Amino acid sequence: MQNLWAKLDNVCCVHPGANGITGYDFVMESWEVVWMNYEFPLEIELKDVRVHVRGDVGYVTCMEYVKTKGSSWGGQFVTNVFERINGKWFICIHHASPVDL
Repeated sequence: MQNLWAKLDNVCCVHPGANGITGYDFVMESWEVVWMNYEFPLEIELKDVRVHVRGDVGYVTCMEYVKTKGSSWGGQFVTNVFERINGKWFICIHHASPVDL
């Protein structure tokens, strides 16, 4: 996860049902907590994936369905914003909102 994110103070992450978290170190800490709540192996299914790129910024939207050891976390609508920095793409914003199915 650390290699996917831009190491910047202005990155932002919103996990489902949570407040926004800003700053690389705080975002990484939040992912550690998220991963502690999952039982592995983990299965993530993506549907309706849409990719848009404009210069050095791109974003992906999709529906994400997470399953772990037979239980499902339901659906969530996800937006990830990427920035190209020194020729490589990094996540700058992740926002996931639960969806009633």
